[in-house]
Amino acid sequence: MFDWVKENSTAFVVAIIFHLIFFGALFFNWQFDKPEKIVLQQGDIIQVTSVDANSYEAEIKKIEDQKQAKKRKARALEEKKKKKKQEQARRKKQQKQKAAELKRRKAAEAKKKKAAKKKAAEVKRKKAEAKRKEEKKEAEQEKLRLKEQKKRQAAEQKRKAEADRKRQTEIKRQQAQEKADWERRSKGIINKHAALIQNKIRANWRRPQGDYFDFQCRVDISLSPNGDVLSVKIVESSGNIPFDRSCETAVRKSSPLPVPSERALSKEFERMRIKLTPR
Repeated sequence: MFDWVKENSTAFVVAIIFHLIFFGALFFNWQFDKPEKIVLQQGDIIQVTSVDANSYEAEIKKIEDQKQAKKRKARALEEKKKKKKQEQARRKKQQKQKAAELKRRKAAEAKKKKAAKKKAAEVKRKKAEAKRKEEKKEAEQEKLRLKEQKKRQAAEQKRKAEADRKRQTEIKRQQAQEKADWERRSKGIINKHAALIQNKIRANWRRPQGDYFDFQCRVDISLSPNGDVLSVKIVESSGNIPFDRSCETAVRKSSPLPVPSERALSKEFERMRIKLTPR
């Protein structure tokens, strides 16, 4: 009962006011307007009282309905506000979630880009490292190749130098041998032709009459390449003019003298000195 009064305090106050007004009106009519004798039937009194009570209850119900309608309207408005607030909160939450998702996606994309950039940098670094190693390897191989090439060239140069030295030694040996052979042959040829010259001059020498057994005469003879006598000069006289003249005449009569056909050897006879003696 008290809970109902507490919950419907306004309706309770209004009901009390109506009751006071009602009873005041009855009292006022009874004092001033009632006939001197009024006989009311039990049923009439109950009927009047019932009509007034119904009106009061209807008014109370109307007020209560209005109050309930206001409450429902207030609850509906509150519910609407609550729903609006919830919708706003939901939208705000959704926006926040979208922003968080966008932020997460951006962070993931940034992380992905960073990872891709890092991977690309790592790939680039590895490629550069591989290239550097390859270049180093190629440089080392080139260095080794050049070293081997230099070594081979040095060995080849040494071999060539040794071969050249041997060849030069062989050439020198051959030249020395040829020279020795030439000198030996030349000497033989020269001695042979010198003897032939001596024999030819002696064959053409007409010594003067007398004892000239111990006389001797040395003459210088100039010859052409073919052995013609160009000049005769007595360089060591025997002391006897006829003997010296006979020597000179013998040389001139012997022209041309037998000289070697080789030009190199015939040169040896361009200037020659001979000794003539009767022995």
